[in-house]
Amino acid sequence: MDARHLVFHHRPMAASALGLCAGIILCDVIKGTWLFIAMCLFLCFFAFAMGFRRRGCAIFAIAAAIGIIRCPFRPLELPAYIIAHFQHIRELLLQTTSSLFGEQAPMLQAMLWGCKGNISAEAYAAYRMSGIAHVLALSGLHVSFIAAIMDRLTKKCPAKPKFGITATLLFVYCAIAAFPASLVRATIMTLTALYGRVCGRRYDMLSGICFAAVAILLADPASLFDIGFQLSFGAVLAIALLMRPVSEKLNFLPDDIAAIISLSICGTLGTLPLSVYYFGVIPVLGLFANMLILPIVPLVFVSALLTCLLGLAAPGIAGIIAAVPVFLASAMTAAAESISSVSFAVRKAGISSAACLFIYLGYICISDYPLISAEKKYFACAAMFAGAVLCMI
Repeated sequence: MDARHLVFHHRPMAASALGLCAGIILCDVIKGTWLFIAMCLFLCFFAFAMGFRRRGCAIFAIAAAIGIIRCPFRPLELPAYIIAHFQHIRELLLQTTSSLFGEQAPMLQAMLWGCKGNISAEAYAAYRMSGIAHVLALSGLHVSFIAAIMDRLTKKCPAKPKFGITATLLFVYCAIAAFPASLVRATIMTLTALYGRVCGRRYDMLSGICFAAVAILLADPASLFDIGFQLSFGAVLAIALLMRPVSEKLNFLPDDIAAIISLSICGTLGTLPLSVYYFGVIPVLGLFANMLILPIVPLVFVSALLTCLLGLAAPGIAGIIAAVPVFLASAMTAAAESISSVSFAVRKAGISSAACLFIYLGYICISDYPLISAEKKYFACAAMFAGAVLCMI
């Protein structure tokens, strides 16, 4: 893939993201004079790498130094009066959702506006134990739905105004939802892809992931230690790395079915190590639950979103058609509860952070990005997984 025809090239973007993460982690581990020494060493390494024309190493070093410099400062925030306006809109939408959807309102408040505080512990546990808790987090699914709706509504608009309208709407949605990392990540990736279409350039998913990570971490370095941030990036990283290899193994299935299964497998593989690390459980039926429930999610989200927006202007009409999203949401919740109630649905397990790292390195080895033969890829992947096993012994 010619880098001149890409929105971003994945190698410098990956080096920037990894360097920034290294600098932020160092700020959390070491303090005082040692932190200043580390920053100076990275700057020296940058000069050394530039002298030998090692662009990737130079980018990593300068990004790490920037990460160290950025950490002591406060996160970037919107002015208080703007935040207050968006909070008012959020409260209005939450009240409308609550009045329209009855018992399913807490779950739909989470799906639509990122408010999980009203979900009962039992309901959330059912989603988590069945391996589909990610549908309650604002992420790529939600952004893709909104972008697709705007694509239809602005079909006759020129490319640049169309991009501007979509970007504005997605920014407003992020602000209403209080900028959760998973939603911001998905928004940045989507806008990067749309910008590539406007400019006539190709979009590379891995470079989009790394660009989103850089943007979020520069705005708020503490996001790196947020579980939602890690799970979101773990899922999309696995999709970017493993989607094609997994899809090839399922080429005997119809394309649409193969795509759904591949997406479910890759997303599950991306979040599984981190889920085991943080929560100590393996959702054994997670893949089955995702294949069963993911096709329903677009119907739930779109119908609930349109009903809620209609409820702001015509509550009576919205109250009638609210039966549709309520029925779909009830079916989704019932499926999650049924799956989580199976005796072997969850198994307790444990994993170390080093084992997680080896697993993700294994994903990288087996992907299309290492320019080595298939035999070497399989050997490197097996070596990484063997390292993960050794870290757990």
